[in-house]
Amino acid sequence: VKLTTEITANGGARGMATEKTWSNTTGGIPQIILKKTFTNTGSNIGGVTESGLFNSTTVAGSGMLAHKEFSAVTLANGDSITITWTFQVGN
Repeated sequence: VKLTTEITANGGARGMATEKTWSNTTGGIPQIILKKTFTNTGSNIGGVTESGLFNSTTVAGSGMLAHKEFSAVTLANGDSITITWTFQVGN
């Protein structure tokens, strides 16, 4: 499974979540929060328009758990975007 327009260079390639949080608050809904910041390390990579959450950092044989499209965010050299996935766990 792949993204429609997957970025594979200049800091936009797939990577492991760098922040992983489990919130199990009393009386609240437990949540898992995964975050990854991507920083453009080269020429303009164009508009980022989607994000996917995969079970692997390689394309071959990977499965997609979640996918979200959004309005284009253009990243010039040195610009960053942080992708955050929040899952509610429970009833």
